[in-house]
Amino acid sequence: MIRIALCDDSPEQLAKVSMAVEDFVQRKHIETPVVAKYSNPLILLDDLSNEIKYDVFILDVCMPELDGINLAKEIRNRVKSAEIIFISVFPEFAVDAFDLNAVHYVLKPFKSEAFDEAMKRALSSIMDKTAKVIPIQLGNGVLHSVSIYDILYIESIAYKRVVHTKDGVYEEVRRSLSGFAEILDVMAPGQFIQPYRGYIVNMSAISTISPSCITLVGNDRVLIKRGDFRKLRKAFLDWIFSERTS
Repeated sequence: MIRIALCDDSPEQLAKVSMAVEDFVQRKHIETPVVAKYSNPLILLDDLSNEIKYDVFILDVCMPELDGINLAKEIRNRVKSAEIIFISVFPEFAVDAFDLNAVHYVLKPFKSEAFDEAMKRALSSIMDKTAKVIPIQLGNGVLHSVSIYDILYIESIAYKRVVHTKDGVYEEVRRSLSGFAEILDVMAPGQFIQPYRGYIVNMSAISTISPSCITLVGNDRVLIKRGDFRKLRKAFLDWIFSERTS
């Protein structure tokens, strides 16, 4: 079941957004989500600190306790894979919003078409992430499912494959690195590269590429095989272009 958090300091706007969510799920025949309403962003952060989880956050931008942009930054630190929708009367904050990978920026007073589009994007992204998961075989027979979109990189160390994700690090004890490469290429063609022996890198996690190494989100670095810089840079640019035009 999808869990949605709404945050707006205006009770009137909070009720309006809540009704828009209810209207959307009824018209689209979607399973009714759990909806939590917050008029204070600090209380929302407290709940996240207490491990209350949400899949979608719909945030007002201008709030007195903590503005929506900085609230979203705090949310990203806690729930990196969540979908964020901003609702605001001020279009000038849209650039900041999309720097935080918001799925949509809806201007008030919003029309149902704009709100529907935001919800469709958020739910589509959630469904896509949910559908493409890899089971990680941990020690003692424990299985842990990881979305391929949350993988930053995988490194091979001795007899284990260490899977670095947005939310943690997991040691796969059975699947080989080549096994990972094969399944990732099927599930997300072209998105994962092998810049150096013993490494697989998710191109969506790349911050910069230099002739000697790749710097990832979080500042981890992976070496580049000598002579492969131009090839990898081209692959990265081609992938970015394909993502933006798809």
